[in-house]
Amino acid sequence: MSSRLVKMSEIINLENVTIGFNKVPMIGGINLSISDNEFWGVVGPNGGGKSTLLKTLIGLKDVVKGTYTVKEGTVFGYVPQHEKFDDIYPVSVYEIVGMGRYSKVPFGVKMNPSDWEIVDSSIEKVGVSSLKDSNFRSLSGGEKQRTLIAKAITSEPDVLVLDEPTASLDVKGESEIMSLIKDVKDEYGLTVIMVSHFSDTIEKYTDKIVLIDKDNDIFLSCTKEEAICHTYLKRYFGMETVTA
Repeated sequence: MSSRLVKMSEIINLENVTIGFNKVPMIGGINLSISDNEFWGVVGPNGGGKSTLLKTLIGLKDVVKGTYTVKEGTVFGYVPQHEKFDDIYPVSVYEIVGMGRYSKVPFGVKMNPSDWEIVDSSIEKVGVSSLKDSNFRSLSGGEKQRTLIAKAITSEPDVLVLDEPTASLDVKGESEIMSLIKDVKDEYGLTVIMVSHFSDTIEKYTDKIVLIDKDNDIFLSCTKEEAICHTYLKRYFGMETVTA
């Protein structure tokens, strides 16, 4: 996969959107614009609506109300938590990463050598070349996460979407995965949208932040620098004491 020139333009836009599950409203009044090469961090309490927002942003869930637009031709690369990825079947790393290329191949047509070259390149990029014949379920948490990132970038995405990519990893593993994500973003000129519970990770790597909390009907979006001005974000990041 070749590197891309960075050109700032809007990719995703939500105007007065209400998101929900099975058309049941969860939280409304969402206005959000995401552009090329931005790094967004999505934070909020458990059950606050982060995953629903994520799936709405990449078109896996329809909006309940409002206007959702996405730049024509945009390709999303989705990286689930490795713990939620079905690893029951005896599938190799090479096969898992190859699955990421299916969206580029017409139905019923086999992948050609250039497709497999991209698979090989993605595996090498994330540092699991020595494991490509290994069974996915035999890998460590960090190795599984690297494999899923390789699968996502094999589709040559414009937007890389990650759901808690460092969940259950130790400090060293978290640092390595975040460095990899930043490297992939910079090399390929990607937009990144990442859910995380770790405030230090959000503060260190992201440019912009979304806080969503459906139970308190809160949706905020801002630059990282602006975050210190928002009471709810200050509380979320532990920057002020919350009294009962």
